[in-house]
Amino acid sequence: MSIAQRTYRDMAFSMFANPMNGDIGKKEGADAVKGAILSILKTDFNERVFQPELGCGVRGLLFEPMNPVTAELIKQEVESAVLRHESRAIIVGVSVKPIYDENRYDISVLFRIASTSQVEKVETTMEAV
Repeated sequence: MSIAQRTYRDMAFSMFANPMNGDIGKKEGADAVKGAILSILKTDFNERVFQPELGCGVRGLLFEPMNPVTAELIKQEVESAVLRHESRAIIVGVSVKPIYDENRYDISVLFRIASTSQVEKVETTMEAV
């Protein structure tokens, strides 16, 4: 099967049951890759048993002073984490916007799936809790 025809499938983290056969639900295509990217960004290093290198160092940066330098460090960390762990995604751009009044960062990742040319977008919010 060529890469142009490849369809990606992952387990849905919402753990819904497929009404037809009772199996765990699946995400396909762009939704599968989006879920994987969000999972990587929200996982810290050493958080997963037997996979200590999986994750992203964004949480540690959330406690740094909120300024453009920290936003750029978060952007670089997001880019490197996606490049390291999600080979199905080709990054087009990453945007990190600090929301000073709410002490959080809005993160947006634009990417292409390796088998298509369509640009997809994942957005999330990270805040120090």
